[in-house]
Amino acid sequence: MGFALILLAALLALFFSEPVGAAEGSWSVQQGEVTSTGLWAVHFASASEGWAVGGEGTVLHTTDGGAHWRAQYKEKGERFFSVHFPDRLHGWAVSWTGKVVHTADGGQRWEEQKNPERAWLWDVHFVDPINGWIVGDRGIILHTADGGKQWEIQKSGMDGPILEVFFIDAQRGWACGWGGMILQTQDGGKRWTAQQSGTTNPLEGIFFVDPLRGWAVGRQGTILRTIDGGKRWQPQESHTEHLLLNVQFASPQVGWIAGGSGTMLRTENGGGAWEKVDAIVSKTFEGLSFSDSRHGWAVGWGGVIVHTRDGGKRWEAQNNGFTDRFFRIHFVDGQHGWIAGETGTLLHTEDGGRTWTPQETGSEEWVLSVRFTSPQEGWAVGAKGLLLHTLNGGKKWVHQPALTEASLEGIFFLTPKIGWIVGETGLIFRTDDGGKRWTFQFSNTIYSLADVVFLDERKGWAAGDGGTLLQTEDGGATWTPFRLPATPSLVRLLFTSANQGWVVGGEGTLLATGDGGRSWTPVKTGTALPLWDISMQGREGWIVGDLGTILHTKDGGKSWEESTSGVTQRLTSVTFPSPARGWAVGKGGLILRFGPETPPTEQAPAHPEPPKTIDRAAAPLPSKARSR
Repeated sequence: MGFALILLAALLALFFSEPVGAAEGSWSVQQGEVTSTGLWAVHFASASEGWAVGGEGTVLHTTDGGAHWRAQYKEKGERFFSVHFPDRLHGWAVSWTGKVVHTADGGQRWEEQKNPERAWLWDVHFVDPINGWIVGDRGIILHTADGGKQWEIQKSGMDGPILEVFFIDAQRGWACGWGGMILQTQDGGKRWTAQQSGTTNPLEGIFFVDPLRGWAVGRQGTILRTIDGGKRWQPQESHTEHLLLNVQFASPQVGWIAGGSGTMLRTENGGGAWEKVDAIVSKTFEGLSFSDSRHGWAVGWGGVIVHTRDGGKRWEAQNNGFTDRFFRIHFVDGQHGWIAGETGTLLHTEDGGRTWTPQETGSEEWVLSVRFTSPQEGWAVGAKGLLLHTLNGGKKWVHQPALTEASLEGIFFLTPKIGWIVGETGLIFRTDDGGKRWTFQFSNTIYSLADVVFLDERKGWAAGDGGTLLQTEDGGATWTPFRLPATPSLVRLLFTSANQGWVVGGEGTLLATGDGGRSWTPVKTGTALPLWDISMQGREGWIVGDLGTILHTKDGGKSWEESTSGVTQRLTSVTFPSPARGWAVGKGGLILRFGPETPPTEQAPAHPEPPKTIDRAAAPLPSKARSR
């Protein structure tokens, strides 16, 4: 537990208090990471403004050199592999489904452009807002001379994947790809000619500083250099067997290469010697971009982003790609709140969420839910039957005798004495003496139960997998299933009165009742993404879900509209202790805050060492050549 606490303490200051919306009353990142999905490309138009793209159709944007990132675009199941901006307004991104998206306003709006090839597209490159090229599978090369309004096919003479393309002007360009392929054109791509690379290793990155001098990199540490426009390519020693994915030069002498397992190489003599640089993380870098000779960024697996301010001699993490999750946030009053998460994590605030402090639980198991009956007394449940109790606000958490070895997923206390716990395989337990004794209740289901809520000692509900919704009128002595027309998993219950209640779940499910649960009516949410929690304050309410989804209602839940979160993480819990202040938590150690600005806390002195990752060859989401 000690390492987890150190890690969380260091995470607390990351991205603190940066607004993701301009107006007061918007959502802002209080701590954590805006994405943990893989990032496959990055492009900076200046030392301050840049974009990164990747899994789940993610397009991230920054205007402060990467100190803070905001999601401009996201699309479930999509994966962008390249992004390029010839200036700060005009940009393009291409994907594995053949999608081409374009912006003419710096990413405020992204629109799809039609292209004649719906194949895997690997790279896009523009020399100005008008002239650009795209390369992809099956030897595909596309060209536009009108900013993408029309894309025409150019004949490459190849049938293998072309992985990257680079032009120094509207006429002269090169492309590289599978089997050591290098192609060159002198007429804007009307004719492409194969060059002899001298290798059969896939080449994944290519860059030229002028019409004569260029480099290509690829598998097994391959580095090639030419000083005659590619008539002859000569190998350079990389001193690594790792996959090399990107190469960029600021001058004929100074350049960088990024690749597998955190590989970062730097040269100051045109590649006569490449030195390995510590890039802080060991995750594979998929994208590399330098805005000038000093400021550079690399992105990769798990959403990792690193940045240099001194030409690549030293790198610092801007997004570590942590995947630790927070599962539940709970406030007992306006000042005292707790967050439950992975590896025995419990965070606590006693200043209304201004600061969050880790509490020692003595466990490495996931803490799935937390509930307090006062600022002093509370309970937490989790994986493998974890059951914790505190009488001093969490300063000391005491492990309770195990009720089961199954996961306990939800807990609710009606009074300090009377409470219920639900969990896997339909488990329900009740206590009438403040947890001294817990009594098993028969749920009449084998589906896992995720949440439980009671209005009084007799009337309550439980929800779970397979569309399970149970009701009791006798305190849980008997539970009756409510038959629903659909069967997505139900994960969170909320009642704001004896009659008005809601339940959210998978596939964008929201059910509402206005008669105390006698009937439940589906409500349109406008999304098919999983929804994980709901909070209501009067007629205003919020729902959170996958891909940073936040839905908002102003009419008591009759209609819902998406609210900008600026993140792509799964959001698992939301709460509003008051109408003006709220929080949402989720994957990546993420805490979002809604409400007026508060001063940031003092930042941690350094980023922690991120977890080690497996080598690229064994990874489930490979890059370029391995993605086939």
